Amino acid sequence: MDDKQKSETQSVWGASPAGSIFAKDGAPGTPDFFRKTLAKRNGHEIPWLLQLIPFQLTSQRRVLELGCGAGYDAYEFCRNGADYVGIDLTPQNPMRTRQHLSFYNFSPQVLVGDAEELMFPAAAFDMVFSNGVLHHTPNMGKSFREAYRVLKSGGDFWVILYHKNSVFYWLTLWLVDHILRLGFLQRSFQERLGQIEYTTSDALPLVNAYSRQELTQLLTASGFHVQSLFVRKLLREDLPDLPLVRRLYPQLAQSWLDALGTRFGWYIIAHARKS
Repeated sequence: MDDKQKSETQSVWGASPAGSIFAKDGAPGTPDFFRKTLAKRNGHEIPWLLQLIPFQLTSQRRVLELGCGAGYDAYEFCRNGADYVGIDLTPQNPMRTRQHLSFYNFSPQVLVGDAEELMFPAAAFDMVFSNGVLHHTPNMGKSFREAYRVLKSGGDFWVILYHKNSVFYWLTLWLVDHILRLGFLQRSFQERLGQIEYTTSDALPLVNAYSRQELTQLLTASGFHVQSLFVRKLLREDLPDLPLVRRLYPQLAQSWLDALGTRFGWYIIAHARKS
């Protein structure tokens, strides 16, 4: 089953790299695609990312990214002077990252690799980072243990995952779509989760979501000391699409949603450290 799930993941993001929904008229690997997607992603979807993740403190630090995608976060590490290495399970993505970063005269080491079986020696990195990737892996615990293994003592692990106790998960997906609209008659809730990912393929990726407690337990069991947990991302498009209330959504200030999102947002962000 693990191999099938990983094959589905490769098909989904091989056809449509993360962020493609923001630049549907552009081709991955082109300057136009990268600029449009990066601007929309960092300016609208996850503007809090550059505030939470200490990209500016990674100069000359050896950083490993698990799931480089099309290179959006790789760009932030490289422009801040990190000694960056990226891996991705999808074979097309390392090539896309190299293409995108070449526009800025960066040439990082980017490889095809599996977060559950890293090819690097122990204690090789100062920081391991993963954004919106590991909730697609079949064995989260194995990925966390591998991240721990390749980190130096005192090294930092930053991981961003889907948050279970969120408005999007319980209200939009579960209550409205799966229950009120009788989605449970057509598919399992696990299949519904897989359908949230934009793709031009017919594949359905594995998608999981985690509570604060579950993530803390996974990190602790892997040997990490959890330093902090954050919850972020609640946009109007994350709210339930109900005719009687959606007309009110334009009246909601994004600042109100941001405040609610620190408790019930769609992303959970953990900072953990290897002792």
